[in-house]
Amino acid sequence: MARIIIHIDMNSYFASVEQQANPFLRGKPIGITGKDQKRSVVATASIEAKRLGVKTAMSTWEAKRICPTIILWPGDPEKYADITHRFNAIYRDFTDSVEEFSVDESFLDVTQEAGDYFGATCMAQTIRERLREECGERITASIGIAPNRLMAKLASESVKPNGLTVVKPNEVLDLLDKSKLEDLCGIGPRVNERLDDLGIKTFKQLREYPVEGLIEEFNSLGLWLHNAAWGQNYPPVISPLPKGGLRGVADSTNDPKSYGHSYTLPQDTEDQTLLKRYLLLLADKVAWRMRRDGVAARCVSAYVRFGDFSGAGQQTTFSSPTADGKLLYETTWIIVNTFASRPDHLPIRLIGITASLICPDPRAIPLFKKEQKLCSVLSSLDTLQRRYGAGIWKRASTLPITLKTRSSGFKFDHEI
Repeated sequence: MARIIIHIDMNSYFASVEQQANPFLRGKPIGITGKDQKRSVVATASIEAKRLGVKTAMSTWEAKRICPTIILWPGDPEKYADITHRFNAIYRDFTDSVEEFSVDESFLDVTQEAGDYFGATCMAQTIRERLREECGERITASIGIAPNRLMAKLASESVKPNGLTVVKPNEVLDLLDKSKLEDLCGIGPRVNERLDDLGIKTFKQLREYPVEGLIEEFNSLGLWLHNAAWGQNYPPVISPLPKGGLRGVADSTNDPKSYGHSYTLPQDTEDQTLLKRYLLLLADKVAWRMRRDGVAARCVSAYVRFGDFSGAGQQTTFSSPTADGKLLYETTWIIVNTFASRPDHLPIRLIGITASLICPDPRAIPLFKKEQKLCSVLSSLDTLQRRYGAGIWKRASTLPITLKTRSSGFKFDHEI
């Protein structure tokens, strides 16, 4: 049976929430930033600011240059999390198949509930009315309805703000051919550049390019690109994990693909001691979240962003899965140190770590007494965290630093 997928993407989300909460901000160009506005970027620009040329991830000084009247407003992650919870609760009144794709967008599989595209359109309009009544009239959403997630997201992106776009199966290729390659989720600047080198500038050209050539150039991504050019995307909508995570669950399609944390430093730095402290603190946070969910990682990657906003990253695969923060730190420090030691390197602005290739934690008992004692201590510390919350303990070497709450538009500025 063909699926009917709705993608709902909130418009200028953080800014809209602030405008709903504060009448003084309504109708004015505003940009949501971190608490340290001099070093921050615009996490979200309001619709008014976007019309004047301000873009997400733009530095605050550049936003001020483009729009001198812009109001820079510190973000409030707890407020946004509350509204996110509210609108996802609304969606679950219509279907149990709700995937929270990010803090401001969700996928809904309404195949059974809607029955057809007319029913899905009526449902989308009802959801929009519920959002206005329960979240506020300033918080609007663009909605796309299509046969799969990929096309639903492209549809919602095609008309902003506050659009509603319906793409039936026989209209998929028309939507693709009206879109740019970079409009499709999954085709970033680098992939787009490589496609351009192959002479591929449109989805029609991508469909006509031999799939064998795409696979040779992009490996497994090549097959995905070929299918995407035909509007084919088979992964189902994935509902959230049950409370308690993966413990005891095998081969679940709901398993998280990665765990990550990153942090924008208070100042750009080349101080290796300081970088080590932040990296260790981030590694412990990632490891705790994995142990909390009963999983381990076979791969870990580190990422740095330099003062000029350029970045670099690399990953390493383990011989056996781990959820040990110290091992994650030791492995990623080798990567970070490689970038930080280059003769032409700039001071580092942001540092991040992501554990991937997630699997159930084997929980093997160490052979040696020293490792057994460390494992016992870690288990006790985890018990404390479950009872009193994450961050109840820190390693002595990380005591001089703290991670301040920030809102940001960058992927690595929040839990991944």
